[in-house]
Amino acid sequence: MKLILDNTFEKNNYTSLSLETGEYDSCVFEACIFSKTNLSKSTFINCEFINCNFESPLLSSTSFKEVAFKECTLIGMQFEYCNDFLFEVSFDNCVLQVCSFFKMNLKNSKFNNSKIIDVDFTSCNLYAVIFDSCDLSKSIFANTNLEKTDFSTALYFSIDPENNKLAKTKFSNDNLSGLLKKYDLDII
Repeated sequence: MKLILDNTFEKNNYTSLSLETGEYDSCVFEACIFSKTNLSKSTFINCEFINCNFESPLLSSTSFKEVAFKECTLIGMQFEYCNDFLFEVSFDNCVLQVCSFFKMNLKNSKFNNSKIIDVDFTSCNLYAVIFDSCDLSKSIFANTNLEKTDFSTALYFSIDPENNKLAKTKFSNDNLSGLLKKYDLDII
């Protein structure tokens, strides 16, 4: 596998192409487009994706290790097809829509000031994950480990306490209604 070290990729359009399979270490991708791009079997270590657009890229056996997504739009990303060994990602000021982390280990991950719309977290390990100022509209939490997860500044989530593992999970008084939606209560 080819090693690509400390490179910056700017304004590249990889639509319907394959990114060169390799190990990208300490690389920066800025204002790039990854629409239906084949990222399979590539490894990204300590990389940053800044202001990039992703739409349904192929992620079979893709590795993300200490990867930061900043100001990116990610639509239809199926992270469950990634290599889960040392999988570590963070999202800052991003839009994630119709993505899936099914059965992924996201322990200690950070989501900051992001719109996380219609994202599947079913059977995930979200132990000590921080959702800081995130919109979680229509996102799915089912059979999910939410121990020590911080939802204190999150908005619009719906979590069934009977169908998820909650212990020391953080909520604020203002967003507790997200735990009661299934009961169709009027909370004033």
